[in-house]
Amino acid sequence: MKNLIIETVGLNKTKKNIALLKDINLKIEEGKIYALIGRNGAGKTSLIRVLTGLSFKTSGEIKIFNKSSLKDIESERSKIGCLIEGPTVFDNMTAYENLETERICRGLPDSDSIDEVIKLVGLEDNLNKKVKNFSLGMKQRLGIAMALLSNPRLVILDEPTNGLDPMGIVEIRNLLKKLNEEYNKTIIISSHLLSELYQVATYYIIINDGEIIESLTLDELNKKCKKHIAIKVKDTGLAATIIESKLNIKNFVVDEDGLIKIYDKLEKIEDISKELTSSGIIITKIDTRVDSLEEYFIKLIGEKRND
Repeated sequence: MKNLIIETVGLNKTKKNIALLKDINLKIEEGKIYALIGRNGAGKTSLIRVLTGLSFKTSGEIKIFNKSSLKDIESERSKIGCLIEGPTVFDNMTAYENLETERICRGLPDSDSIDEVIKLVGLEDNLNKKVKNFSLGMKQRLGIAMALLSNPRLVILDEPTNGLDPMGIVEIRNLLKKLNEEYNKTIIISSHLLSELYQVATYYIIINDGEIIESLTLDELNKKCKKHIAIKVKDTGLAATIIESKLNIKNFVVDEDGLIKIYDKLEKIEDISKELTSSGIIITKIDTRVDSLEEYFIKLIGEKRND
């Protein structure tokens, strides 16, 4: 196992008798990009706030860079850069002035770091532009630059692409890959854009109702995102009856858009098509696909809701 940057054991957070985090056991290894996935209110931001010291745990253990005492943890948090719930910036200042203010407030001695992070996030051509004239994507990049000022080993970003247009999302994605691959930054990203996380992350942590319900690598996720036969028909109800009664297939679902997904007998796609057609079903589309991260997440959360 690589060096652990963060480890929690039985971490709990309660507020006004409401359990926000329940027995969180977490290991963050150096050099990976972690996706923190969950619905709104699932506990993502609560976990990030506890890890970064913006909120206190109720019980459990936290280790940061293998240090566990309160004094040591506070010191080690200087190696963490974070952007939580959007950047706090002064609109009437330039990017450089905002970063200089942030540097002074945090007591960082090296002003050369400002030029470095501005270049890293691609804002060097906008040094003299006031932030009020920035696009949302530029503001997000400025927020990430603030998180990088101390040259942290771990970067934690809460919804870094929230509200961005497609081009802005691509820019942030490429920046995160660069930080990880070229600068060996370990990154934790919380986002509701699961398709975007799938293109960036190497490890996935799924949280629901304050509990981590699954942790898996990208390879493990790809294995669980099952291959299936996808069928679109005119009469979904009748087709489902035929699939179950005449083809004796039980392992299938019908999603909310009426798409039928068959997870068994994948090699029998022609036989399935012939049986449906001979039974009077009009097939508008049939092919083989692989479940997306969104589909896997919805299926997992749905199963947990039914427990």
